Amino acid sequence: MKNKWIFSVIVLIFSGVSYAQELNCNVVINHDKLAQSNTQIFKALESSVRDFMNNTKFTSYEFATNEKIDCQLIFNIVGYENNSFTTTLTVGSSRPIYNSNYNSPVFSYSEEGVVFRYIEFEPIVYSENAYTSELAALLSFYANLFIGLDGDTFAANGGTENLNKARAIMQFAQANGGSGWQQGSSTNNRYYLITDILSTQFSSYRQALYQYHINGIDLLASEPERAKKNMNNAFKLLNNNHNTRPNNLTNQLFFNAKADEIINIYSGGPEFDKKELVELLNKINPGNSMKWYRL
Repeated sequence: MKNKWIFSVIVLIFSGVSYAQELNCNVVINHDKLAQSNTQIFKALESSVRDFMNNTKFTSYEFATNEKIDCQLIFNIVGYENNSFTTTLTVGSSRPIYNSNYNSPVFSYSEEGVVFRYIEFEPIVYSENAYTSELAALLSFYANLFIGLDGDTFAANGGTENLNKARAIMQFAQANGGSGWQQGSSTNNRYYLITDILSTQFSSYRQALYQYHINGIDLLASEPERAKKNMNNAFKLLNNNHNTRPNNLTNQLFFNAKADEIINIYSGGPEFDKKELVELLNKINPGNSMKWYRL
């Protein structure tokens, strides 16, 4: 990630391009399932979350406006009472691909039963060293996760600093926050999400992000055959994670974001040994087997 940021700073100095914080976050609050006559609270929540994500500084680096990380938070509210919201939260991020107008999905994740309190006009306070509220911890966690994973796609383990920040936020929240921060409450929550991403057991996930993007899809416009081979090497890295634990969370994360993109890329362009590819993909990501057989 430092390589990306250093280049951005050089461009800014010599081009006069404006710069700002790191995220370009789209926020959606969907309350269609609720019978509420007063919708102002949901509009206020959406505005507050958007302001927090897009105006808080999460790193010491300066990002050019066109370098901001595209991401989204979609809150499907299923319950609201006494300033307490219960929601299904869907999050995601993407990054641009060299020599194209295409944005490639990097991260896609959804969790149910997310509960937090929000009072209109009450500030959402960011802190890396303390738990200020459930909503602040939730937003701060995902903001740092977006930045960290984006960094991993530009440099080998380039997002470590922000991923460690996300882990610290999780640890502070464990003492005060809801079930999504707790070990053992579910194998698919924020605790296991950041723990597995940073685990040496599943380090091939972060290596695969780098290999797939910098040495793979970023070369697709200029060297499509080489790009496909290098992307296949990323899948082989993920096979290491599969051998450690079949159906592990990190492999699920990778293919939740990438499955449709992989189908589109390998369905056209230079020919590739699809039999071997399909066998590997079915092994490491059987949940998408119906998609892999379309190759």
